[in-house]
Amino acid sequence: MDENRRIHVKSVIRERLDGREIVDMLISLQRIYRPEVIGVEESQISKSIGPFLNEAMLSMNEFINLYPLKHMSLDKQARTRSIQARMRAQTVKFDKDLDWYQTFEDECAQFPRAKHDDQVDAFAYLGLMLDKLLEAPTQIELREELYQEELIKSDFLEQGRNGTTGY
Repeated sequence: MDENRRIHVKSVIRERLDGREIVDMLISLQRIYRPEVIGVEESQISKSIGPFLNEAMLSMNEFINLYPLKHMSLDKQARTRSIQARMRAQTVKFDKDLDWYQTFEDECAQFPRAKHDDQVDAFAYLGLMLDKLLEAPTQIELREELYQEELIKSDFLEQGRNGTTGY
């Protein structure tokens, strides 16, 4: 998500993986993208990948901040509402030339009557997760944070002046 709250979908992985393969994929994604958080269904963590993931993170010295996703007793259609609203607002961006995009779009367009809906379900969880997480800082907020850091490094505050007013 960027500072304007637009989601940029860079990749979609659509594969059937066992627990060990899921862990390897998560570690790989962590190394490539360095995300703040990775959302994983809570039951998936406890039942299938938890022990493998802890072992892998320790042995590879690569740690993932997992965000447990809960369906909150919502059916798939109800879970999709957040991401649908973001799509209607045109705040989700895709590179439509990538090889995974057409399959992804087809599955989304055919939901809920399609045979396959795993990608839609994962996409819905993304919307729910983003509703609960912090937004990316704006450029103004980043500049203000940098200014405050520089102020602390300088001796300005040591001169008996107020950090806010400068007097």
